[in-house]
Amino acid sequence: MNALILTGGWEKHAPTAFADWIRSKLEAEGDHVTMTDTLDTLLDTHVMNRTDVIIPIWSSMGSGHDPRLGNLTRPQEDALVDAIASGVGLAGWHGHMGDAFRDRPTYKFLAGSQFVGHPPGWPDRPVPEDDFITYRVNPVGDHPIVAGLKPFEVHSEQYYLHIDPAIHVHAQTTFSGEHLPWLDGVEMPVTYTKTWGRGRVFYCSIGHDIAEFDIPEVATMIVRGVRWAGRA
Repeated sequence: MNALILTGGWEKHAPTAFADWIRSKLEAEGDHVTMTDTLDTLLDTHVMNRTDVIIPIWSSMGSGHDPRLGNLTRPQEDALVDAIASGVGLAGWHGHMGDAFRDRPTYKFLAGSQFVGHPPGWPDRPVPEDDFITYRVNPVGDHPIVAGLKPFEVHSEQYYLHIDPAIHVHAQTTFSGEHLPWLDGVEMPVTYTKTWGRGRVFYCSIGHDIAEFDIPEVATMIVRGVRWAGRA
C-alpha cells in the first residue's frame, strides 16, 4: 500500500509526532509512505496516481484562524475530492481530519463529520484549564476495524460531532450530561467509515495527545482503519 501523509497545521495537535507514529506503523507492515508539508502535493498527478490512501494530519480550522496554518484552496479541494471518488482512500483522526478546513463544506461532506465541541469546553467559549475527561468507548459490530476489540476508556477530549447520516458507526461513546445536562445519554460516533464514489473514508475522533495511541485498542483501530481505507 502507498500512503500519502499530509502534515502541517496547528502545532498544539502535534502533527509531526502523529505523522511519525503512523509512518512507523505502516512501514513496519511493509507499506510505502510519502510525507509532505504542502497541500500542493494534492495537485501533483505523479504522486496522486500512485497513492492508495491519503492521511490528513492538518488541523487548520479555516480562514478565521491563523492563516499560517494553511487552508485548503479550491483546486486542492477539487483534487482531493476527485482522488477519493476515483478510489483513493481517506483516513484520519481527531482534529487533524475532523476539524480541518472548516470553511470548505465539500471537504466536510467528504470527511463525514465536523467537530463542534468537547464539553466542558467548546470552540470560542471559555474552557476549564483541563477539559479532558475519562470516557468509555464501545466498539459496535464486527467490522474488521473493530473485530475482537473490547470496550475501553480514554482520558481526553470527548468529541461532539455534527455527522453525515450516511456514515457507518463502528465505535461510539455516550455523553453523561455532567457538563451540558441536555446531552445526557446522547450516543456519539467515535469511529466510523463511509464511501465517496469508489473511495473509502475512515475517521476516529480520538487523538489529541500522542499518548492516547498507546492504548492498544486505539492503535489497532487507527492502523486497521488506515489500511482498510487503502484496501490493504
